[in-house]
Amino acid sequence: MGTVFEQEVVMRHPLAALTAGILLAATSALLAADGTRPTLSREAAPAPVTLIEKVGQAPRVVSGPLPIGVESDVYCSGYLGDVEGVFPGEIVSAEKDKSQTLFMLGDILYINLGERDGLVAGMEFSVLRPRQVVNKWGSITDVVGRLYGTPGRIRVICVQERSAIVEISYSCVDVQIGDSIMPFEPIPVPLARRTQFATICDTPNGKATGHIVVTRLGETPIGTDSVVYLDLGEADGLNPGDFLTVFRASGRAEGVRTILGEASILTTRDRTSVAIVTLMTDTIYVGDSVELK
Repeated sequence: MGTVFEQEVVMRHPLAALTAGILLAATSALLAADGTRPTLSREAAPAPVTLIEKVGQAPRVVSGPLPIGVESDVYCSGYLGDVEGVFPGEIVSAEKDKSQTLFMLGDILYINLGERDGLVAGMEFSVLRPRQVVNKWGSITDVVGRLYGTPGRIRVICVQERSAIVEISYSCVDVQIGDSIMPFEPIPVPLARRTQFATICDTPNGKATGHIVVTRLGETPIGTDSVVYLDLGEADGLNPGDFLTVFRASGRAEGVRTILGEASILTTRDRTSVAIVTLMTDTIYVGDSVELK
């Protein structure tokens, strides 16, 4: 007859087996009740069909047109125009001409146009200021045009026969006595879709090419968001919102060009245009080339 310890061990074995059997039977009953069979190996059961497998690939989302620049980019950038620009009138004096020489938003000015010129209260005029003459890139004789600044905009308050009192209604920089004026024309901020960026392996596409001939602020080098002026315009097929590739031809490797960035057109004239640098991958300078995309 064994010891008490041995008797307890002998008795525990059948109890353990009985307990395990009860648990197994209960588990089997539960699984049978909900219709699920147990997985007894690592072999995966057939994967459940998910909804995503029943839906085709979603169409590619294309973002809507985005504005190129902001209002001040189109109204404060000026333009490249005729060397001898002719304008209908000018600012001849100011309410505080004895104490001020520079005038900003809200200041009162006097112009040399009046009732006889068809002016009425509420009319608006752009303020213009001639600046330097700009030559074609690489030439000291061929002229592209004169750069004109646009300091701001004025609105007519009241009119006399040969003069009018005006208020500065939009200000880019200071307005001065002697600045020229011309009737205001609204300019919308261009909307455009971005196109694929050119790579170093892309060959010329055969479209119009030209140069950056001057910058708005005279900055060197030229960075992103800089406003630049091109020797290409409407006659070359350019329109506001168009994108151009900015590049520089290699000095030694024939046919190879370095892609410097992108610019987009803000405003156009017949043979010139104003653009804003929207992307820069390398340093850009006046004289670098542009190609219409």
